[in-house]
Amino acid sequence: MRRVSRSSIALGSAVGDKARARWGTEQKGDAMSRKALVEAARGDRQLDLIIRGGDLLNVYTGEVYAADIGIFGDRIAVVDQGQRYGLTGAVELDARGMIAIPGMIDTHVHIESTMVTPPNFARAVLPFGTTTVVIDPHEIANVSGQAGVEYMLRSSEGLPLRVYVTIPSSVPAVPEIETAGATFGPEAIAAMLAWPRVVGVAELMDYVGIVRQSPRTAAIAEAGLAHGQTLEGHAPLLGGRELAAYLAAGVDSDHEARDWPEIVEKLRAGMWIYCRENTFRRMASGLARALQAIPHPWNVAVCTDDIDPADLLDHGHIDRGVRVLIEQGVDPALAIRFATLNGAMRYGLHDLGAIAPGKLADIVLVDSLHDLRARVVLAGGQIVARDGALTNDLVDPVPPPLQNSVHIRPLTDDSFRMRRPGASGPQTLKILAINANRTTQLDEAQLSFANGELQLPLPEDLVLISVVPRHGQPHEPSLALLRGLGLREGAIATTVAHDSHNLIVAGRTPEDMRTAAQAVADMGGGAALVADGALLARVRLPVAGLMSAEPVPVVAAEVRAFNQRARELGLGGTSPVLAISSLALPVAPFFRITDLGVVNTLTQELVG
Repeated sequence: MRRVSRSSIALGSAVGDKARARWGTEQKGDAMSRKALVEAARGDRQLDLIIRGGDLLNVYTGEVYAADIGIFGDRIAVVDQGQRYGLTGAVELDARGMIAIPGMIDTHVHIESTMVTPPNFARAVLPFGTTTVVIDPHEIANVSGQAGVEYMLRSSEGLPLRVYVTIPSSVPAVPEIETAGATFGPEAIAAMLAWPRVVGVAELMDYVGIVRQSPRTAAIAEAGLAHGQTLEGHAPLLGGRELAAYLAAGVDSDHEARDWPEIVEKLRAGMWIYCRENTFRRMASGLARALQAIPHPWNVAVCTDDIDPADLLDHGHIDRGVRVLIEQGVDPALAIRFATLNGAMRYGLHDLGAIAPGKLADIVLVDSLHDLRARVVLAGGQIVARDGALTNDLVDPVPPPLQNSVHIRPLTDDSFRMRRPGASGPQTLKILAINANRTTQLDEAQLSFANGELQLPLPEDLVLISVVPRHGQPHEPSLALLRGLGLREGAIATTVAHDSHNLIVAGRTPEDMRTAAQAVADMGGGAALVADGALLARVRLPVAGLMSAEPVPVVAAEVRAFNQRARELGLGGTSPVLAISSLALPVAPFFRITDLGVVNTLTQELVG
């Protein structure tokens, strides 16, 4: 028997071929012999790995006790509480002073929002103890259609990070008020539901369409139900009879709740709440307060949704959400159960979420449950990360698609000049206004026109904002005025414009807006920051205009540099590079701008 010390944790070749089951074998249908696993559990076959001398968090009961863990192949064969059985195996891992918890599960994430491809995402999140994610690839689907979803599946095949997929329902989210690079109807979604590793229909963001039973959205939901699939939700501020209607339609999860009374109402209605802690939204404090009213809910899991690469490296992944819950007073065992067992239960992933015989050996060793930091991470019985770093690099299953996906009409400065035919002198205009919570309302401003054209410079609190069609659409860019962005000079442009991912640009002058937009188009997508005609910073995202083929640290460095320059120009928030990205999202309260114009997201109508 070979012992692996805490200072030298790498399985290498000692485990033997039978412990080298391909990553994610349960996804391919060629799982190891159950008979052999049973023999190992009985003690009639040698174990491959013993995790020796540590404690274990039992997520079923909330107990912590001393236990050795016996692994055969990619599964747990036996858990030896109190070392009653005297387990022996080919390799030992010294876990003294550490506590074993299950690998953590992200129940809803857009990998594209991390700005890297699935293999690079896996390289980044595995060291934080995330071993399973359920992705919604609707960002790339809005650009590349089914080919984009196929890429996300193929590029995540065989990784040590288990990647399950929900089929995008929002391509685009509301076709009456926006256009995208593709359109998914119920027939296309039904066909994709039969693809491997698919576990549901992704967030039905058109919650207004679900409540009103608009034909397209209702048919998409019915297609999912007909295939026995989970329907994922997106329902900010929804309550009362409208929440009842949403649930009656079969949609039973939400990661958008804004405060604790909304969380309580949804939990009591039987809705799954995914506690979301990410770059832009923080739900943990609201959930912690809700748990004072409902101490023992079974329908809570944890997700990240959208997280930028620099924020990921600085603050972690699912472990971050667990830490914040614990800081807010949630019992560590309960918080970890939310992030492990509950996520597995939600999607029927019965092989995951706990440390128990028969489960897949996705295990994280930590020093403390109160300050959760992954020391050692195992996926499928093999050590994949130690002390924040991968033990071995991963091989990309397929190369990323690098063909240019930004197809815009020729732009001029006039593309971003605001005109009102025949207008001269002071004019009252409807404008967008954004507050610190990223909520947008309609407001008014009195501005001067001459010969039908808005006069510059703009008041200090205003910028021009435009969505440029970038999927080959024939129409001109939309254009409006925005108050509250904070940009004092220059312009910012990006193809990360949720969720249709046209090219969104905001600026103080038409000239800088054109320069920024053209810079993004010329590099095949990404973000650009311009002032006085000069390019100050950029983030290159040539994969569908959303992702880089570079590792997370490389992209994070570009994002940090961009954010630093953007703050110098007045852009605030946790990630200035994405300051305008959600302003094109027509399913977020209350007014947004798409490529077709300003929209009321509650009535789903264009605003004149």
